[in-house]
Amino acid sequence: MNKYQPTIGIEIHTQLATKSKMFCGCDNASVDAEPNTNICPVCLALPGSLPVINKGAVELAIIMGLGFNAKIAKHTSFDRKNYFYPDSPKGYQITQMDEPIIQEGYVEILIDGEFKRIGIHHAHLEEDAGKSTHPAGADYTLVDFNRAGTPLVEIVSDPDMHSPIEAKRYLQEVYAIVTRLGVTHGDLQHGNFKFDLNVSISSDSKLGTRTELKNLNSFRNAERALTYEIQRQIEVLESGQKVEQETRGFDDTKGVTFSQRGKEFAHDYRYFPEPDLPPLVLTDSFIKSSQAHIKDIKLPIDIRKQLIDAGLSEKEQDILISQPTTCDIYLDAVQKTKNAKSHKQVLNFLIGDYQAWLSDNLSVESKLTGNNLAELINQIDSGAISSKTAKDIFPEVILGNSPDKIIKDQGITQISDDSELENIIKEIITNNPKAVADYKSGNEKALGFFVGQVMAATKGQANPGKTNQLVLKLLGDN
Repeated sequence: MNKYQPTIGIEIHTQLATKSKMFCGCDNASVDAEPNTNICPVCLALPGSLPVINKGAVELAIIMGLGFNAKIAKHTSFDRKNYFYPDSPKGYQITQMDEPIIQEGYVEILIDGEFKRIGIHHAHLEEDAGKSTHPAGADYTLVDFNRAGTPLVEIVSDPDMHSPIEAKRYLQEVYAIVTRLGVTHGDLQHGNFKFDLNVSISSDSKLGTRTELKNLNSFRNAERALTYEIQRQIEVLESGQKVEQETRGFDDTKGVTFSQRGKEFAHDYRYFPEPDLPPLVLTDSFIKSSQAHIKDIKLPIDIRKQLIDAGLSEKEQDILISQPTTCDIYLDAVQKTKNAKSHKQVLNFLIGDYQAWLSDNLSVESKLTGNNLAELINQIDSGAISSKTAKDIFPEVILGNSPDKIIKDQGITQISDDSELENIIKEIITNNPKAVADYKSGNEKALGFFVGQVMAATKGQANPGKTNQLVLKLLGDN
C-alpha cells in the first residue's frame, strides 16, 4: 500500500449568510419555510425576469478572500453552466468560470505537530439549485425551489493533500475561518457547508485517474470516505484493472463508496458568459470597506498558535476553534484571571462542564461571558467558594447570572476561618468516639468520615483543604 501516493483536492460549497438570495430579493432563510414559498419570477426563471447581483454576497466573498490570504479580482464576471435537472428551474446555473472573485489563496493546517500550507486555487460566487426529494414508495419526485438562487461561494483547493487526515484538517480549518468571519451560519445539517472530494492514487509522479466523492457534510465521514476510496482504488490497480473517472457517493452506514454516474467534463456544461449580468468591477475603496468589518477579528490559525503557546493540546485547541463563541469566552476569561492554574480551570470548565451543558440544553441559549467565567474562577482562587460549589452554580452562570451575586444571594461563601472550622470539628469528634477509636487503630477511612461530617454540617461550604488539615490536627491531639 505504501507504494501508492494519494492526491486529494476538495471543492467546498459555502452558503453565504445574506438576508436575500444571490440574484433576487427572496428570503435566504428557508430551513423552516413551507416548500415553494420563498420564490419569485427571478429565482424561478420566468420569462422577462432579470437577475441583479446581491451586494451583500459580494462583500462576504471579499471578506472570505481575506481569510484565505487570497487576491480579490477587481474585474470579475458571471457565466452560465448549462445542465438540465428538475431542481434547476433555469436549465442552467449562474456561476463564475473564467473570472472568479477570489484567486490564489491558501490556508494553514496543523498536521502531526507541523504547520502545512494548502493552496486555494480560487473561489467563486454562484447560486444554488432547489431541493429534490423522493418520497418512500412513491414513483414521483417532489421539488422545493426555496433554495434555488441561494448565494454560494465554491472554494476550490489545489491538489495539495495526500492523506484522509490532511483532508479532514483542511475542511475543519476552512470551516473555522468562514464561521469565524461570519460569512456563513455554518449549519452542516442544512447544507450551509458541503463538499466534494476528488481523489486519485499513483505509484509515480504522474497523477492517477480521479474519482469525485459527492455531497458530503461531515468531517468524520470525509475521512472515512477517503480512506475507503483510496483502498478501493489500490485494489482496482492491484487486480490489473483501471480506475474509472466517475462520481461516487458515500454510504455512511456501510462505510463504503458507490458509483453514481460517469464524470462530466467542463465542456459538457457548455459554459458561456451570462448575458443578463454585466462584468462586476470592484474598486479599491469597496474592497477596503468590505474588509474593514473584520479588522479586529483574529483568524483561527492565529488563535491556534496562541493556544499552542499557552500549552493546550491539539484536541483542546480543536474544541475551542470549532466553537468561535466558546473560544472568545476562553480568550476573554484568561485575560481576567490570575495565573496558569486559573487559566487551566477556565479551560476545564469550557471543555468539560460547558460542553456537557450545551449537549443537554440544545434549545436553551447560552449567555456565558468571559467576564462571568473569570469571576467564577477568581472566587475559587480566593477561597470564597469551593470547586464543587462553583460547579453547582455554573449552570446559573451560563444563563447569564453573575457569580458574585449568586454567591451573595444564596449565602454560599466558603468557610475558611480556622476557629469556626475547629469548633465544628471538635463537636463532631466528641459525638463520634467510635470513629475516633477506629482512626487511632489505623483505619484511615475514618478520616474521610470526619471530613464528610464537616461538609454535611456546613452544607458543603467548608474549605476542603483546611478541613482536611484541621481534622488531622485535632484527631492527633485527641
